[in-house]
Amino acid sequence: MPFFLKTLIDRYAGRNAALPSLDLLASAASPDQALEERLNWLVDVAQWIRRPGHAGETAPANISVQSGRLRRLLDVLDRNPEWKLAVARTLRSIIRQTRAVALFSETGLPRQSGLLTEISERLARKFLPPPPGSAELGVLFDRLFPYRNDDVWIENLDETTLQRFGALLEHGLGPEDKGWNKLAEELEDALAYLAAQIRVIGCSAAIRQRLQHQSVRELAFFKLGTSLSSVFAAYEKGDAAALAAALADLRILIDACYRARAEALAYLEKSGVSTEVVYHLAFIAAALERFQDLLELVFDPANHPGRNAAFVALLARQNRARESVVDLLRQNCRLLTRKMVERSGETGEHYIARSRPEYKAMLISAAGGGAIMAVTAWLKTIVLAWGLPGLMQGIAASLNYSLGFVAIQLTGSALATKQPANTAPALAARMHNVRDPAAIEQLVDEIVCLVRSQIASIAGNLALVAPAMLLLHFLILGWSGGEIMPTEKAVETMDSISIFGPSVIYAAFTGVLLWASSLAAAWAGNWFACHHIGEALEKDRRLIRVLGTTRAARVAQFWPRNIAGLCGNISFGFMLGIIPAVAKFAGLPLDIRHVTLSAAFLTAAVATLGPGALLTKAFVLAALGIAGIGFMNLAVSFSLAMFVATRACDIKQPERRVIYGAVARRVLRHPWSFLYPTNDKAVKIAA
Repeated sequence: MPFFLKTLIDRYAGRNAALPSLDLLASAASPDQALEERLNWLVDVAQWIRRPGHAGETAPANISVQSGRLRRLLDVLDRNPEWKLAVARTLRSIIRQTRAVALFSETGLPRQSGLLTEISERLARKFLPPPPGSAELGVLFDRLFPYRNDDVWIENLDETTLQRFGALLEHGLGPEDKGWNKLAEELEDALAYLAAQIRVIGCSAAIRQRLQHQSVRELAFFKLGTSLSSVFAAYEKGDAAALAAALADLRILIDACYRARAEALAYLEKSGVSTEVVYHLAFIAAALERFQDLLELVFDPANHPGRNAAFVALLARQNRARESVVDLLRQNCRLLTRKMVERSGETGEHYIARSRPEYKAMLISAAGGGAIMAVTAWLKTIVLAWGLPGLMQGIAASLNYSLGFVAIQLTGSALATKQPANTAPALAARMHNVRDPAAIEQLVDEIVCLVRSQIASIAGNLALVAPAMLLLHFLILGWSGGEIMPTEKAVETMDSISIFGPSVIYAAFTGVLLWASSLAAAWAGNWFACHHIGEALEKDRRLIRVLGTTRAARVAQFWPRNIAGLCGNISFGFMLGIIPAVAKFAGLPLDIRHVTLSAAFLTAAVATLGPGALLTKAFVLAALGIAGIGFMNLAVSFSLAMFVATRACDIKQPERRVIYGAVARRVLRHPWSFLYPTNDKAVKIAA
């Protein structure tokens, strides 16, 4: 980046450039200036203290550079009494004329605004100038501490320097400064405000419906404000014994609030995620934590400057997190993603074969899936022969694919490429406590079962898709006398699957679509459970009148078991059909390659061209292409699913390294176990 451009950016962002000298800053303070001018002066002082060190600048041992700068400012003020008095009076006037309740009780806490609305507001605050002369201390915080690492240097300020700064605030107090320090009163107001907020949200219907005891007056959230009033009453009377007892009761009540929140969260984990409840529970947790911090500040008789600085650092850190769009997306998506991951894991359990009988059953079900995919591929050749316009052809192909995938689901068959995106969450859910040797061995057993299940499903798909396609070819040939596809299309199909063409890239993109369809399936399952659709259908009087009690119960039981799979299969089918048509319309070189479908099309091409095609270079390259397509389908979808699942389940990098090492050791010791079960006994996996 050119030097002059970097300088302009630094000046716009307030970094290092165009900062006044220390003497100018110290002498420029005046309590008689307008509030905006005093705030600008304070921002310049904070910027001077915060700026990175330069060559030749040193600080005493165990003292940060920022502590050294603040000491230097205080030393300059000690040598200039007039400047010191003006600075002290200016700081007191800023505290007197600004409001801090919102800073103490709202900064860093979740807010219930729509995701898009919140993103737009954060982007506006990031790029638009702040309102001038705002009396909210939270707005001043945005200007004083605009960077992510500001909390670090605040926490590193040493105790002596903080004590000197506290003495500066009280330097030269006069009659005109009476009542200047409203912070203690505003801390109490913030406590009362938080108690009211927790009471309203904790007693809302969304929370009460997820608690065992739903009486409003019996909820700990409801009692929080009353208990806080008792604390305030004892504090105002100066009764130390009564205050200690009231504080003990209040802390017991806070623990009860935490337990009630945990109960609601446990219900949420079982019944599905609602964004409203997610916000409520996140707010209650953050508000209770802030409530406890404020209690320590207000009612702890010992005045520790370091503790006060730590609280300011906490506010600065949380205020920065509140302004981050990335953090917002992470906070909103994490619990929803985790629930989707868990529902994908529940769906993926039946895709894992842990014994020889289950392995054989997987082969049989995968063979059935291969046969259905052969029919789907044949119908696709018919759709192509219709010569429909681009979008209509894409819709027709989407319906064909969707019907094929749904048929696989309803017949209990298996499609190899659908497994990884569903089995990865089931695997990630067992990655906790990997430091325990027994737990890591169980996890490796699960990985072994998963890998050989994938191999079995691929083998089953490919074992029957080719014979089924050949059977269809001969049936069509005997019935109509025509080939299953035109000769020109057969040559084109064989070339399009070649390992040297773009088929591997298209297969990777198809892996992304496989993963996306698993998220759609998980979302549908979560939505269905969250809204209790199954229970509603079972009790719906209209459905009972039409179908009768028994049939209505069967319908109600069918949808919870199949809604996730249906949504995932239909969404995947439409993505396979629509996206290539849209890409062709937009002129994008984008297509899909699915290993089972590609194998079916290759078989159809060989059947059309005759047995001699098996000896051609084009066939060999296409066969290698099938292997590459299968690998990319599985690897990409599994990698994406595992990436999301491990982060949603909070699996850290050290734990992942332990897992990789254990898998590598198993490969060296028992490589064949990844291909075929070594005994008839099912592997037992701890939930």
